[in-house]
Amino acid sequence: MTAGQHAKATVALVAIALNLLVWCVPLLLLFPLKLLVPPMRPWLARRAADVYRAAVTVDDWWLGTVSGASWQQPALELNADETCVVISNHVSWADIFVLQSVVSRRGPILKFLCKRELAWIPVLGLIFLAFDFPMLRRRAGGQRTQRNGGDIERIREACAGLADAPAAMLAFVEGTRFRETKRDPGAALERLLPPRVGGFAAILAALEPLPVTVVDVAIVYREPRPAPLFWHFLAGLCGPIGVVVQATPAAVIASEGAKPWLTRRWAEKDALLRSALAGSAAEKPA
Repeated sequence: MTAGQHAKATVALVAIALNLLVWCVPLLLLFPLKLLVPPMRPWLARRAADVYRAAVTVDDWWLGTVSGASWQQPALELNADETCVVISNHVSWADIFVLQSVVSRRGPILKFLCKRELAWIPVLGLIFLAFDFPMLRRRAGGQRTQRNGGDIERIREACAGLADAPAAMLAFVEGTRFRETKRDPGAALERLLPPRVGGFAAILAALEPLPVTVVDVAIVYREPRPAPLFWHFLAGLCGPIGVVVQATPAAVIASEGAKPWLTRRWAEKDALLRSALAGSAAEKPA
């Protein structure tokens, strides 16, 4: 990267941070009302969602107009007041900005499970509390006994609030960002890590009374390779980012089974990524 590109990334990072701080001001007004006037919670939740979308709109404008970042906006029809589950491959922190733009500007706001201790972090904690992010309690004493059952129960408790504050629950089912060094050389998947079905299945089970849609997103970074960096994204160097979505009712997934469905989808997504990256390499001049 050149000095000018580093400067562009630095300015973009500062602009995003300032945008976040500016929109925290209305949240500081809305959050106390939500605690003091419970009957107003649904109305306040909608106003908080408006704040969320406004912040995403400003980020989109800056990244697209000033930084030069670009990504596809696939046709995705979601009701802003419905609860859905979003799963995606995970490569960079840039994924969050792309997913927010694709899902939340017109659909439900994006939320994810977070640790309850994060509520004490300034600014970040306010955002999590104001938007009713589902929060997980720490395991007592750090014990790992009956881990799976305890995790499922904690996820169920954390997702209970989504009945009153609908959102798009984000799950990076690979558990970590993709890096070639993390991939098993003998694995069938080449551009993805094996999905972890436990958390995904637990979220579906926790939301089971609701008519949930699962939105599977494939994010295709063509540049730079082999691993796009967030700093490159802020400088507009990732090139056009491909975005492919597929929406599936949770009831359909339940009939097939969460594990076989997720395994099949990940194999299909890996083939899509390999094809896209092979095409990108073929387009480059020798």
